[in-house]
Amino acid sequence: MPSSDFYVNKVAESSDVPTVDEGASGYFSTPSDRLDPSLFHGDVFRDDVRHFVLHTLYDFWGKRFARPETWSTVWAAGSGISYQWSASRGNGDLDILIGVDYPSFYSANPDYQGIPENDMADIFNKDFKQGLWPSTANWRGFEVTFYVNPNSTDIRDINPYAAYNLTTNEWTVRPPVVGADPRAAFGKSYWDQITREKYYAKGLVMKYGSIRNEISGMTPGSPGHTNALAKQRLVVEQARALFNDIHGGRRMAFGPGGSGYGDFYNFRWQAHKEAGTVQAVHALTVVGSEARKEQEIDQYGHELDDAAEALTKASLWARG
Repeated sequence: MPSSDFYVNKVAESSDVPTVDEGASGYFSTPSDRLDPSLFHGDVFRDDVRHFVLHTLYDFWGKRFARPETWSTVWAAGSGISYQWSASRGNGDLDILIGVDYPSFYSANPDYQGIPENDMADIFNKDFKQGLWPSTANWRGFEVTFYVNPNSTDIRDINPYAAYNLTTNEWTVRPPVVGADPRAAFGKSYWDQITREKYYAKGLVMKYGSIRNEISGMTPGSPGHTNALAKQRLVVEQARALFNDIHGGRRMAFGPGGSGYGDFYNFRWQAHKEAGTVQAVHALTVVGSEARKEQEIDQYGHELDDAAEALTKASLWARG
């Protein structure tokens, strides 16, 4: 938990109190009768787009690892390759998910043997985010992102609702055909839970703003100030718990035992995106997270690694 000084400084810097405002989700949009012509000829991926994705990935990886084409499979996935592409076209997201055959990877790259697969996925993804995403953030109007799936050499292990294999140029999971009104597929009990959670989130935001106003008029270090600060930290932690529950549930929907696209937890995530709930509670969690980072930098000179990252760095250091 960040110290009171760091926390109150971060609260003071955060002049805007988030609100639960309507967001957007293509999940509930009216489907098109065809796939995005910017990506597909009929239901086959355009050669120029496929070439760009594969060339970009392997040019990047080829400078870092040996023989990447032999231990990876590349998929396009997500709403951008579904029949609901037009709703997400404003953002232009093109999600590229990569499965790694780790035995083959370690054989081709022996310096990394001994580093667990999940930690290697973290290494790949942090490298993508820092070194590749900036250069693919706006390609023909698309934000192209590359991501390695932990524990899923085969993308079907994460129950995607659409996945096109760019390596073999064929569908692995064809996009679902949904009705003209996708909302009608979900019953009243589903929507009732969203309503309850949305009101709970609104209550947290209102409480945060109210306590923040109280703090601004108090003397730092006074009993009232200390108590108000503790109450506000509790609100932030409650917001963090709600966000983690909604976001973590969606991960379960696409993991072992989940049912993917139509899973309740995916519906819940998408409904709260549309309602603005996740955006609001995430904004509240940023206060605590940023305060924690600043405290670590002040005490240690840098942000602390999590346990997995520390172990990975230690493994690489031991290899010289």
